[in-house]
Amino acid sequence: MPFGCWWFLNNPSVVEEITRERMEMLGPSFIPQHSDARILEQVIYSGATHAGSWRPCWATPYKLLAEDGRQPTREEIRKDVSMLFRTNFERFVGM
Repeated sequence: MPFGCWWFLNNPSVVEEITRERMEMLGPSFIPQHSDARILEQVIYSGATHAGSWRPCWATPYKLLAEDGRQPTREEIRKDVSMLFRTNFERFVGM
């Protein structure tokens, strides 16, 4: 299960590149980011810092679908987001 970015690769340009590559190759079947944070403030920082890097990576596949004449539904997008941020991890750990 591809899972996040290793801690020393954890800067916005690298996160964006890795996430884009995974979206192109795997669709929403990976876990986009993890944190080795030791306090809550580090988790908040990591999520806030990388949200801007993730958005274009996730928007592009839907944009390409729409350009090809197939508009994804809100439910499909919600399902994919849920997979990325919850379901993939739950399946991976057997929840």
